[in-house]
Parts: sequence; structure tokens; C-alpha cells
Amino acid sequence: MRPSTAADRAGGRTASDRSGTTVADEPTRVPGTDVEAHPAPSDYRLAVPEGWERVVLDPERWPHRIDKLVNRGLRRTRATPQLKAALAERIRAQAEAAHANGGVEMYLVDQVIGQVPVSAGLVVTLLRPPPGTEAGDLSDTALSLAADGADVSTVDLPAGPAVRHLYRRTPSPDDPDGNRLTITHLDVHLAVPHSDQRLLLSFSTPMEPLADALVTLFDSIARTLQWMA
Repeated sequence: MRPSTAADRAGGRTASDRSGTTVADEPTRVPGTDVEAHPAPSDYRLAVPEGWERVVLDPERWPHRIDKLVNRGLRRTRATPQLKAALAERIRAQAEAAHANGGVEMYLVDQVIGQVPVSAGLVVTLLRPPPGTEAGDLSDTALSLAADGADVSTVDLPAGPAVRHLYRRTPSPDDPDGNRLTITHLDVHLAVPHSDQRLLLSFSTPMEPLADALVTLFDSIARTLQWMA
């Protein structure tokens, strides 16, 4: 397992090209006073298995990182420059979409374990309430998701209470990426302590025959989350 930490990100000491990711910038204050309450965490720690390639969702940094991942992933193939360019563009589109939604980092998995190909992904998103509004409780998130008949539950993780949302989606026939496989998703919503922010771990895999095993892995990764001072 390879941890993602504030120190690693600042120092850039691994092949994952670490960079700063902050989940809260300032300590919260007790409403109506000038007394600071407990400070919100400044970062988080998340451990992922070897082979999970990390992309920092920073437009100034992801082009080089994505090109490096594509070249390394296809180095033992006869992939044409056109194929490499198409794959890089697809990953960039994923990065842009995740960044636009508040994503701070994403992980990509495309490897062979034994003789079994495995594909999966994770996007970590920091959610803030719209200006002038207050964040609801996690229970509100659970009720909202469950209203649609979704597979929703509340779980206690080492990092605190969380809402677990498991669902599957079949791409539309006109999917721009040409996807035809059912995608299994696991979203884990957590409240950032002493803050009105939320951290969302969005896992996914198109490997339907392996979905149950991979969801178990996703749950185990979510349990490694730790808040950092």
C-alpha cells in the first residue's frame, strides 16, 4: 500500500507526482464569537494499492503526468501515436470533468493481476456548500440518496461517520467514449471535521464479473482515510 500524505505531496518524493491537497484552509470559529473552535484538518492521508496511478487535478500539472502515464502504460505494446493521443485525451477529459466538480486528485488502475485484467478508478472531491447556505448533515445526504431507492447505508469509518452509496449504471448507446459495459460505482461521503465541507470518495469499475471483489477493495481503501492536522 502506498500512502498519500501532505508530506509526500509537498516533497514530490514518489512516482505519483505528489502535490499539495488541502481539505480545509482555516480553523472554524464558534458562531457569534471571536473564539476559535477546534481547527479543521489541513489534509488527509489515503492508502491505495500499488499500481493505482495518481493524477493531481491541477490543470498546470496533469498534462505532463498524463502523457507520462500513457507512455509508460503502452511502452510494451505496438500502440500507434494516434492511439496514445486518443488515450491521453480521454484521461484529460476525465481530469477536466473531475476538476470542474471540485475534484482534487484521481487514481487510475489498468493492470493485469495474474492473468486477469483489472480496471478501476477513484476520484477524491472536496465539496463546499454554495455561498450563503449551510451544509446539511450526513443524514440529509443519506435520506436524499435513499429517496430514489438507492443502496445507501451509514457506516462508521476510522475517519468518522460516512454515507455509503453503491449503484450501477449502464452507459447510453450514444456514450461519447463508446462505453458499453455496466459501471459499478461506490461513493463514500464524509464530513470534514469542524468544517462545513464534505469529502467524497468516488470509486468505479467496469469489471462487472469482479465488481463484488473490487467493491470490497474500495471499502478497505476508504477505511484507510485519516485526517491530518
